[in-house]
Parts: sequence; C-alpha cells; structure tokens
Amino acid sequence: MPAQLTFAGAAGGVTGSCYHLAFDGASLVIDCGTFQGGRIADELNQRPWPFDPAAVTALVLTHGHLDHCGRVPLLSDHGFTGPVWGHAATLDIAMLIMEDTAKLAAHSDGPPMYDRDSVARVRERLKRHPGYGKKQAIGPFTVELFDAGHILGSSHVRVSWTEKGSERAILFSGDIGVVGSPIIRDPTSSWSPENAVDWVVTESTHGDRNHPDRAAARETFRDVIQHAMLDGGKVLVPAFAIGRTQEILFELDQMITAGEVGRIPVVVDGPLGLSATQLYRRHKGCYDEDALEQLDRGDHPLDMDTFVGARDGRASSRVSDLRGAAVIIAGSGMCNGGRIRRHLAENLDDPKTDVLLVGYQGARTLGRALEDGVREVWLDGRQVPVRARITRISGFSAHADQEGLASWYGSLPTKQGGTTFVTHGDDEARDVYSRLLRDRFGARTAVPMLDDTVTLG
Repeated sequence: MPAQLTFAGAAGGVTGSCYHLAFDGASLVIDCGTFQGGRIADELNQRPWPFDPAAVTALVLTHGHLDHCGRVPLLSDHGFTGPVWGHAATLDIAMLIMEDTAKLAAHSDGPPMYDRDSVARVRERLKRHPGYGKKQAIGPFTVELFDAGHILGSSHVRVSWTEKGSERAILFSGDIGVVGSPIIRDPTSSWSPENAVDWVVTESTHGDRNHPDRAAARETFRDVIQHAMLDGGKVLVPAFAIGRTQEILFELDQMITAGEVGRIPVVVDGPLGLSATQLYRRHKGCYDEDALEQLDRGDHPLDMDTFVGARDGRASSRVSDLRGAAVIIAGSGMCNGGRIRRHLAENLDDPKTDVLLVGYQGARTLGRALEDGVREVWLDGRQVPVRARITRISGFSAHADQEGLASWYGSLPTKQGGTTFVTHGDDEARDVYSRLLRDRFGARTAVPMLDDTVTLG
C-alpha cells in the first residue's frame, strides 16, 4: 500500500505543526508542536490524536520552537515510546522549551498539559541525527536534514523510502529562514539531483506578503532606541526566547559598538531566553561566516557591556525599578503569556513607552490586537489603556517572505507529477502562496485542512 500522510497540525493556522507519515507498517511523526492562540488552541491541544501514538516508530523535529515541539511529552503520555530525532542544537533547544512549558503549567490555574516527569521521559529517548547532509535509517525510512536557516539547528527534513523497487521522497520544509539573517547560515538553496523529491510540505507563514529590506527595519529599530534615550521611555520587545531574542541582541550590539546609539541597558527577562542565548554561544558550528569572523576577532556577536539578565522572579521584579531608557526583551513573542505581559501592564499607559513587534502575531493573540491598534487591553485583571507607541518591524522576521519562499521552492529538485502541500499559514496566506506556486512554477498544489489524510500515490 502507498504511503499515507496525515496533517495533524498547522493546517489552517501557523501553530501546532504535526505530520504523520505511514508506510509498510511503520510511521514517522514530523514535529509535534503546541497550538497557540486562546481557548480554541487549548481545545486543539487536548483533542484526540488522528493516529495511534503507540504505533509511531519515531518522531523527527525540524526545530525547537514551541509550535513544533511543545506536544512531544503529551504524545509520549498517550503511548509513544520511540526515539525523538533531531539536530543536536534542536534537541537542546526543544528540551529547554518543554521543561519551561512544564514549569509554567505547574504554576498555572488550569490543568497542565503535561508535567516534568513527562519531559524527563522524553529526554531519555533523544537521538542526535548525524547532521546536515547526512542520512539516518529509521525503520523503512531514510531521514536527511538540511539547514533551514530559521533558528539554531533548524532543518528541512527529507524522508525517503523504497516502494516497488523505486525511491519515493517527501521534503518537509519546517520553518524557512531569511537569507542574510545574522549569526546562522542561510536556508539551503543548493540541492543535488540525488535529493530529488516527489512531494513537498511547505510552510507559508508570510506567503501573501514581502518584508521591507533589513536595512529599513534596522533603521526603524535604531530610531526607536534613539527616541527612547531622548525621552527616557522603555522599549518593550516581545520576542520568542529562541532565535528572535538572539537576533535582537545581535542588532543592538552592532548599533552600540558602531556608536549609532548610546549605551542603553538591554535586559533579557526570563530564564528561557537566557538559557537559549547560552546555547547560541555553545553551538558555534551553526554560525555563518560573518559570525565566525567576528568570533575570530575576539568579539562574540551576542555579548555587550550593557547586557542585564533577569533569570528569577526577584530579578525580573527589579527590572520594573529601572529608571530612564532601557530595552526589555521578554517572552512570549505574541504576548499571550510570559513576563512581557507584566511589563506591558506596567507601561502600556505611558506615551513614552515603545512596543516593538518584531515577529509574526497570530490571530486571537494580544500581540495581534496591539498590532491592529486596539485602544485598551485586559492585563493583570484590569483594563489597561494603550497610550504607548506600537511599531511593527517585519524586516526582522525569522520566516522567509513570499519572494524568499518562492526562491527557496524554485531551487528544489522536485519530480514531475508530485504535489506540494501548503501548510503552516493563515488561510489567506496559504491560498495566495498556493496560487503563486501554480502560476510561477506550474506546481500541483493542495491546501490541506486539519486531520486530512492523503495517499502518496
């Protein structure tokens, strides 16, 4: 029987990535992420699996963001006992994310999705993939990773198998990074004919839009910092702890070193962001040439004299006592949880405050509400007026824009007659990008919905 693919997440939205590939009595789960965005997301996270977790041979992670790995312990609690494969940096980051999720759940009012014991059981089954461009046999499948340029260790995952004497292959894009992003290498754009694939599962987060160039984004960022230093206001940056926080630190370090802005305190508030930054310092094998050259000069791209780390709750509370201008970077990136909410509650009503939205803001999140210009928000059990300046900087996005996605797709060695499945995007973005792939490349595309199963014939 031909292989079957089930879309168990990120089909109709940008979170909850999860794909189930079954063939010849074996199966792989590619990613197992948390749905995010309010009550609907909570219900999706607790729904029954559209496959039997106990029958899954192995799980493969494209990268360590919450929306790609956050439900792995839950899958384990429901019967999955196989290995969890990924790039070494991905596994390190995923463990940080899962441990943080369990820690936060233990202190929340609602029922936890899983606990620390569940995370500990996952840790025992982690398996490091041999690395980019290398092959790993898993049951009847061969799994290869290629650099996705999104965050440290992020990967495109190629899965191949032999069917009726011929090789079949599918490529899962994971999250596709932006060419020219600092620290890490660009997404893979040079492919061998041996890497040809019959099917592609591609993300489409920004499939309906293009980013302003990075220079423009950097100029806007610099202007906001300079303005804050003049009026003494706080600059609040909601940022994912993994990837975006380190990118913002890099840009600030470059501006301070070049004298473009003055010496301003830069606070990373939260243990996850601080631990992730340590991982970025450790996994130098993922760095691009510019970052490696900077290291050779004795200047680490993530170090600055004005850096302040607030790891525990007491240190976080002291951040509120800072007088004058300061940059405060805290999770979560969409403002739906984490320490950024306290800083927003304390500062949104101050017209001297700047809120920099440097990443995608999902539907039904506080970040999206701020981006859309809401005048009042509910925080800390009260209505808080929004008098702060809200600035969206999409040029720092870690997701490729429409042209970046199309350029990446155009480099792929796709075989004739296969289907490209457009996932991991809001419906409008998926539809627009799907049409672009058909018109520009003649691709056969499909826009699957949650729990759809297709036969890869």
